[in-house]
Amino acid sequence: MDIQHRWDAPRTVSITVGDAPESWRDAGFQVDDNGRCVIGGVVFHFVGNSADRGVHDVTFEADTPIAKDSPTIEIRGLTYHVKAPGTAGDIPETPTHTNLCTGIQKLEICPVETWYTLTQMVHRILPPPYQAFPYRNPDGNPQHVALWRMQNMEVFEMADGMGQTTEDEMAMFFLIVSDLEAARKVVGTDNCTEPFPMGDNRRGLILSNKALDLSVRTFLMEPPHEGDDQQDG
Repeated sequence: MDIQHRWDAPRTVSITVGDAPESWRDAGFQVDDNGRCVIGGVVFHFVGNSADRGVHDVTFEADTPIAKDSPTIEIRGLTYHVKAPGTAGDIPETPTHTNLCTGIQKLEICPVETWYTLTQMVHRILPPPYQAFPYRNPDGNPQHVALWRMQNMEVFEMADGMGQTTEDEMAMFFLIVSDLEAARKVVGTDNCTEPFPMGDNRRGLILSNKALDLSVRTFLMEPPHEGDDQQDG
């Protein structure tokens, strides 16, 4: 029997978000007239805030059976599109964003129940994660986590919603900026938090959803320091 033990790292192609393009422009991102914004080779489509807020769908390139048979699947309210490797076109270049954003550290899905969603995803949408484990938060509550290696970010993460949601959602973007203090000045100190430690000797800040009218919790964080393991999330 031919058993495949390893898979090429998938690629996140695009994400559709129910936010107004001007909200992301106000945060220092370059967004064109069609609401298209490229970050780390991933195309973000901002389709306006009059429809459903949050992430509508995610498109991957991945070597999984669904890419051949059923290229769209919905899991508890979140829609995934899967394309076969090499069929989604070239990876677009990231433009020069005013806020100095250069790439993606991770995107995080928060499902209602991690293991249900994980079993639905594996081999249908993504290959198996390289890590799946129980994690204990500082408050003592357990949280189940899974991590995938991705071509165009450090990791792709799934961490259960801890009872906070009734549907699966992509709840957090972690984006890398080359200079955190300069990025904060561009965004505006009233539109984000103070910088704070985020682990792995890196600092970050959180954009204000209320002030900027964003629907996804978005972090700006420093690049990894030389010698740090970029795959640990």
